[in-house]
Amino acid sequence: MEQLSFLTDIPKNGKGSLAESAFSHQSVAAESERMALERCYSFLLEEAKHFNRKLVSFQASKDAILHGWLKYREGFSPQLVAALLDEFAIGAGDHLLEPFAGSATTLLTAMMRGIDATGIELLPHCHLAWQAKSQIAHYSVDELKQITRQAATQIVPQARAGFPHLTITEGAFLEETENELMAFTEWIEEAAISDEARVLCRLVLTSILEAVSFTRKDGQYLRWDGRSAKLQGRNHRRIAQGKKEVVGIDKGGLPTVRDAFCAALRDVIRDIEILQRQTFPASTQTLLEGNTLYILSTLAGEQFSGVITSPPYANRYDYTRTYALELAYLGVGERIFDLRQSLLSCTVENRSKLEELRRHYEAIDACERFEAIVRVIQRNAALSEVNEALRIRQERGEINNRGVLSMIENYFTELAFVFAELFRVCRSGAQVAFVNDNVRYAGEIIPVDLLCTNLAEQIGFEPLKVYVLPQRKGNSSQQMGKFGRAALRKSITIWRKPQEKHRRFIPNRQRTVQ
Repeated sequence: MEQLSFLTDIPKNGKGSLAESAFSHQSVAAESERMALERCYSFLLEEAKHFNRKLVSFQASKDAILHGWLKYREGFSPQLVAALLDEFAIGAGDHLLEPFAGSATTLLTAMMRGIDATGIELLPHCHLAWQAKSQIAHYSVDELKQITRQAATQIVPQARAGFPHLTITEGAFLEETENELMAFTEWIEEAAISDEARVLCRLVLTSILEAVSFTRKDGQYLRWDGRSAKLQGRNHRRIAQGKKEVVGIDKGGLPTVRDAFCAALRDVIRDIEILQRQTFPASTQTLLEGNTLYILSTLAGEQFSGVITSPPYANRYDYTRTYALELAYLGVGERIFDLRQSLLSCTVENRSKLEELRRHYEAIDACERFEAIVRVIQRNAALSEVNEALRIRQERGEINNRGVLSMIENYFTELAFVFAELFRVCRSGAQVAFVNDNVRYAGEIIPVDLLCTNLAEQIGFEPLKVYVLPQRKGNSSQQMGKFGRAALRKSITIWRKPQEKHRRFIPNRQRTVQ
């Protein structure tokens, strides 16, 4: 099949400081198509003056009113959402979409501004966060203060049920901590309190799991305290095999469940008191539960005025492992494996969803749409170059897990389906903001921002700009040791659906920049 190349008549641009100058370490693999993307879209690259890494991460949210109730490391800040809403001129009467809603930052910001919004999210703890946060106007502060007083003096009996552990979470708590956690859980479930307060207390208990455990979230894994039974057992086995012990973290003194719960609930009550003194314009927000790939394709077309989102990055982070404690506590059980496969393909364990998607599009009588999206993917020369570069690195023994190859191929395949469905459900003139990181594997830089922009344009979007954050992201120490350091862009790509009515996406033969 013929591929779309950007090699002919592509003008160069003077903004080279934001563009990559090389993609393949020591030119092991071809990089001409990736370089062509840089030249083609260099005029879009713009140093972000009003955005920084703090705003596009959880750092600005962890202590923020309402948004800090649950630690969601992959989320972005309400300040970022507010700035983009202003830039897009989205207000009352508009309808906003967030296809990777996470802990609902976009929906909550829309709620405070009186903007209708729809989100899509797969993970159960994110839905719990939305259920609790969206009820801020309905809580009785007196009731919540009474619950706090009772919790501070509650006699903790022996819990009737144990923590519903997954294999990955076993040994996460001291025995007395686990009993206390489950005793408080049972007390909250059986207490004579309002349904709203019960949901809120569930969220608060979920939010303290990491604090009272021997674990800490760290990238794609949970890190374990050296005192945990899990790490001690692992080290006994390693010593028996003649291997070095694994040095665990030291979290210091762990709070009791009682202390952590009461402290967190007091913080929540403080936020509610502040927010209940404000009046928010009437609006409606909905969080749909499930996989964006399948839900988006069933939504009515031409209904959204804008999109603000950040998909999982192509960085091998497995949310089902990072949030294993929260998912286990909420009773996910063996469904965790289905959750892992349902997430956007960003881990080495994800399998291709293409045949699954084919069957889904057949079921909704949209086979032509499916085939058109597949053609866009197959004809993208830069994506083919990336896939081939990783294959070469694999053959050279430079990729430590072959799953990286399928992960990257599946990641962009699935995002192309997302982009196509966003184009369909957005109104003419709607703008789309995607926050994402560029990545590097085995010395091969993958320009996620411009490759996504390229795919989006072939689908029909008009690229407007690519905000490049001033703080670049470094690659791993392992890669630096073998392939040198590379400062990777963290970007916010902005696209617009053209004003022409009923325009269908048709893969462009070639992009020409004037």
